Amino acid sequence: MLLLIFVLLCIPSSLALFDSIHNTEDSADLYPMVRQDQFNKNFVVIDVYNNFKTGENISDPSYSTRFLTAISARTEHINHGLYWEPSSRDEDNYPGEEAVACAYIDVDHYLASWKPELVSNQSRIEVGKSKMSGNGTVRVKCSRFDGHVRRVSESFSGCYYNGTVHRFDTAWDEPNPGNDSSLLKIMSCQRSENGYFENKLVGCLIHDTHNYTTPDNSVVTYVSEHSLGLNEVQDPYYDGQWKKCVESEPGVVRLEKVADYEPVCKVDNVVFKDIYDDDVKGVVWYCHIGRNEKRRKFSSNLNSGMCEF
Repeated sequence: MLLLIFVLLCIPSSLALFDSIHNTEDSADLYPMVRQDQFNKNFVVIDVYNNFKTGENISDPSYSTRFLTAISARTEHINHGLYWEPSSRDEDNYPGEEAVACAYIDVDHYLASWKPELVSNQSRIEVGKSKMSGNGTVRVKCSRFDGHVRRVSESFSGCYYNGTVHRFDTAWDEPNPGNDSSLLKIMSCQRSENGYFENKLVGCLIHDTHNYTTPDNSVVTYVSEHSLGLNEVQDPYYDGQWKKCVESEPGVVRLEKVADYEPVCKVDNVVFKDIYDDDVKGVVWYCHIGRNEKRRKFSSNLNSGMCEF
């Protein structure tokens, strides 16, 4: 009796399994496509599927093979100095790869796989950014032109200071270490005796803040500035006393009071305070705060009736 019940229960399920294997009408509606072929065209793998109900072959672009970014296990893909990522065309999902950033160090992708330390966050430059080399001689810039990312290296000649390259024989101001924001230091790019570019401290830049009241009783603030060469004495007009721009320690300037200062000038071993009439050169020298100012002497030309200066 138990055997009969077991046979009756098993027969319908066996018949149902037999029907599902041989009757493909339902499964054909769900899965009519069978992969038939695969080929590569223009760096894209294309799979060919056959619809066995209609007999039609359909091509389906799968992934790009140019740099294999879609199927590689690596997260960073550097080729030709650029970072690449998989992409697709919006209208038909056609696969491709596009550059999204630049590499500061142009590392071969095989070398990058063996030495990942060469590919770090510090080596990636986003579009619109740039990075300067340690000695300031080369700047790598990442930009976009005509829809494409470009990596451009520019060489510089000059002095590198605080992330900026300054051309030869130019001067600029820099913050002076300390708490006095009104005093800055003046730097200059010069050539050393060996012909190398070097940054030199050449003076002081003084910012003076002034306030005045307008006729409508509003207060206006403005800032004036004047500069002094290194070891040059300031005109007492600015501060009511003689002050000298000195380098108190390497890279730091300050204004030092000068007691009993008497400005004098020197021309051809002749020391003078105010005016020196130089008959040899035919000029008059004026001494202004220790600096020489030259003016031609006045003379009368009786033949032409004109004066010369």
